[in-house]
Amino acid sequence: MLKNKPTDSHGEEEPLKRTKLVSLILNLTLAILMGVCLSGCGISLSKLFLSQASWSPPEQNPTVQPVAVANDQKLSVVTSTTIMGDVISSLGGDRIDLVVLMKKGIDPHSYVPTPRDMAAIYDADVVFLNGAGLEENMYKAIGNASGDAPIVQVSNGITLRTLNEPSTNGAGTGHAVEDPHVWFSVPNVMHWVGVIEQTLGSLDPQNSTYYQANAAAYLSQLKQLDDWIFTQVDLIPQQNRKLITNHPAFGYFAERYGFEQLGAVYPVNPSAEPSARDISALEDVVREYHVPAVFTEDTVNPRLADQVASDTGVRVAELYTGSLGEPGSGADTYIGMMKTDVNSIISALK
Repeated sequence: MLKNKPTDSHGEEEPLKRTKLVSLILNLTLAILMGVCLSGCGISLSKLFLSQASWSPPEQNPTVQPVAVANDQKLSVVTSTTIMGDVISSLGGDRIDLVVLMKKGIDPHSYVPTPRDMAAIYDADVVFLNGAGLEENMYKAIGNASGDAPIVQVSNGITLRTLNEPSTNGAGTGHAVEDPHVWFSVPNVMHWVGVIEQTLGSLDPQNSTYYQANAAAYLSQLKQLDDWIFTQVDLIPQQNRKLITNHPAFGYFAERYGFEQLGAVYPVNPSAEPSARDISALEDVVREYHVPAVFTEDTVNPRLADQVASDTGVRVAELYTGSLGEPGSGADTYIGMMKTDVNSIISALK
């Protein structure tokens, strides 16, 4: 690769870049301190942070050009979730330096970037997002911190499902929003692989054959995973293939593998507390359809899901949704997470 000193990989002089970066971090730190001070007045940091102009995700990913990276450095890659981080790592291997912003166990819907996260975004050669609104709380940080780094949404090009977001005033039916949980259908992650491989190869042509080989090997593993899920689902009686979860993260899974997603404790995401009437209606669904189990999630408080299960006399099982598990959990890779979840669903429903 080419040496690019004294400029950085975006062509900026290093002292200028650092001055801008320090200013950026100081501004966000001030916003965080203001958020703490204003919290007593009922103003949340995320609302304060997102009240300013933010990056707007385009419908198509940007055209990516090669970047110059010093001989003693690697391509700097940033992504949001641990799930995407595992997929990117499977392709990039030792040819990239990867930063995953959300730590394990973090709910992507409620994540707000830190000053360190903004620095990582600013220094990146590329930023990979899931897209479909999953990382909405990152849009302000991206607008301020991304510099010239391309922002690539790996779910662009996937046919997205929609969710009905309840009305904020309790009247009407609300409006449709995109369902971002695309990774629960394995072919969608195969789509990710194509986007990631093409992006890495365009940024770093010298290693394009390496990325292509890793992508081919990983796609083979994903195909095996997809086939395995279908064989395991056959173990569940057809009448039991019904899902009640903490929030509606399994729509793509249900559509791909032959389930019904009958309802969720949180209709769209866990940031909006359901009413007592909502919980009662969900319990009626559990009873009417003889649902064997209610599924909680590793990144969402299980209190209300536990209440539904207790009130209706069904069992509770936990699934991994927005984050990989810790090392040794069996869910510390994307493939491992999917297998762990499928095994939990089979155990609860068969």
